[in-house]
Amino acid sequence: MRANGTAHALPSKDLVKEINALKAQLKKLSSAMEADATEGVSRAVGTIESKSKQAIDEAIETAQNFIDEYADNAKDYAAALGKKSEQLRDSAASSLVETVQARPFGTLAAVIGIGFLAGFLCRRG
Repeated sequence: MRANGTAHALPSKDLVKEINALKAQLKKLSSAMEADATEGVSRAVGTIESKSKQAIDEAIETAQNFIDEYADNAKDYAAALGKKSEQLRDSAASSLVETVQARPFGTLAAVIGIGFLAGFLCRRG
């Protein structure tokens, strides 16, 4: 209590009641703030979770589109490569047949020479 008389004199029991009431109000305020904070964190986690799922879904979709695009390109490239190799095989076969028909003795001599060379090399190894 102040000496200048500006404060009202309260009996000590009333003062204790007031302090206890203030404590109770502070506890309620603290609980409310904690509940708000917990709710805010829950909302933030929910928002982060939904945005993360969305980002992952978008990444998966982009990857799938990339794979689909390049799988189709690879199939087309493999088909073109198959046709090209078939044409090369046919060309080589017809060229070999033409060479054998044009020079049968030269071809026979070349085959015999290659055979002797292969046998010689295999025997040494």
